[in-house]
Amino acid sequence: MKHAFLFLLPLSSVCLTGCAVIPSAERSDGFAVIGQTTRVGAVKVRPRSVVEHSRCPMNARCVWAGRVVVDAAVTRGGVSERRQLMLGEPSSDGIMLDTVEPGKMTGTPLQPSDYRFHFSIAQ
Repeated sequence: MKHAFLFLLPLSSVCLTGCAVIPSAERSDGFAVIGQTTRVGAVKVRPRSVVEHSRCPMNARCVWAGRVVVDAAVTRGGVSERRQLMLGEPSSDGIMLDTVEPGKMTGTPLQPSDYRFHFSIAQ
């Protein structure tokens, strides 16, 4: 039994460093990662997933610039709804996904945990 515990101990430390990171508490600066809530004025936005990322890789030449679409939970006045927000285009109520990092690179796939977003209210 003692030997089994000693065998599992290194595995638990690997999981602590290699497992998915749970996003920290709610932010209030418009920045968020997938699964993290941020406040933008009176609205809370929590990106859930990247639906589309077709932007041209930074190390390539493209005919079309592409786009980024994020599935997000938007909460206003206690009512939450799912929305698809497109980079650079304000929604009907002014919520805007205005930054998505990092940019794409040819041959380098992005993982959901790589993405960082910034949301604002369009003026």
